[in-house]
Amino acid sequence: MTIWLFALILTAIACAALYYAGAGRTVNAGLSVADATAEHFREQLRTIDADAAAGRLGTAEATAAKGELAREVIRLKSEPADAMATGSKAMVIVAVGLVAALALGTYWRLGSPDLPAAPLAGRTAQIGSGVDLNKAIAAIETRLAQDPGDLKGWQVIAPAYMQLGRYTDAVNALRKVNALAQPTADTQTDLGEALMMANGGKIAGEPLQLFKTAAALDPKHVRSRYYIAGEETSSGDYPAAIRDWNALLALGKGDEPWVVTAKNGLAFAKQASNPDKAAAAAATAATPPDAAQIGAMVDGLDARLKADGGTIDEWTRLVRSRMVQGRVADAQLAYDAARKAYPDKTVRTELDILAADNGLVAKDAP
Repeated sequence: MTIWLFALILTAIACAALYYAGAGRTVNAGLSVADATAEHFREQLRTIDADAAAGRLGTAEATAAKGELAREVIRLKSEPADAMATGSKAMVIVAVGLVAALALGTYWRLGSPDLPAAPLAGRTAQIGSGVDLNKAIAAIETRLAQDPGDLKGWQVIAPAYMQLGRYTDAVNALRKVNALAQPTADTQTDLGEALMMANGGKIAGEPLQLFKTAAALDPKHVRSRYYIAGEETSSGDYPAAIRDWNALLALGKGDEPWVVTAKNGLAFAKQASNPDKAAAAAATAATPPDAAQIGAMVDGLDARLKADGGTIDEWTRLVRSRMVQGRVADAQLAYDAARKAYPDKTVRTELDILAADNGLVAKDAP
């Protein structure tokens, strides 16, 4: 009710201003309208007399001009003094009424008078939270059942399935995407991730082949190359891991979030690939700064996140780093803490995929 009161007050103020400007006041310039008109005719009469005296008008012509001027004066005096003003005011009143009707009618049609008072951010969140993802998916599924060739529909529904943990459905949707359009490195990698999650985090088999296909389609595709190098490190294929970690690092500028993990993976593969323990120990002793700096950085990140919290990207980086270091127990602890800090699984997709890929257990999953 309050919003309507404010709307009426504002409309009344606007209409009053419009009426006042158009017909609600009389301009006072020192002479009334009647006086100004009389002075105008007197000036015309003096002009006629001056022209006659100068010889520009003859006596007959001057008499005729004065007669015409007199008839004009008589005609004006016969009209109501405020006829024109009355007509003007009537037009202004009609215009004011139309403005008020249009303003209130438009707000009644398009406005939201029942929306509770709240900051814009709160209203946006309220609107967003009102969307039922399951109902939206059901509507898309109905449309796709009628038109299985709707590429856009499959592209929209696939990530929604991933968010809801419906990995088998996501696999089917992504297979449709790759069948209906020319496969790309992204769509192949998306399908590989969905298959990996559907298989409990296992990359071996079709997921790994899809990642390799994606890397072949786009030699600069970071995501697929990351999975490939990670699987080679986990499976013990250290020469291939060293090669692919180096290739991945060559694609970055050095400040990307994944660079630290890739460097850790490369260092781990190099150390693990050396069969000579004495040589490995010597190599480790010869290059302590890099290893020490990496370890100190990861430990510092771990301590900071557990003490002060952080972004989901930072938690994901911590879990990756612990897995590359081979500290699986610490990776599990970091994963548990991240899940507690971010209970909404829709923002943990990358972290959950990473955890499943490395065999971490989602304890007490929300």
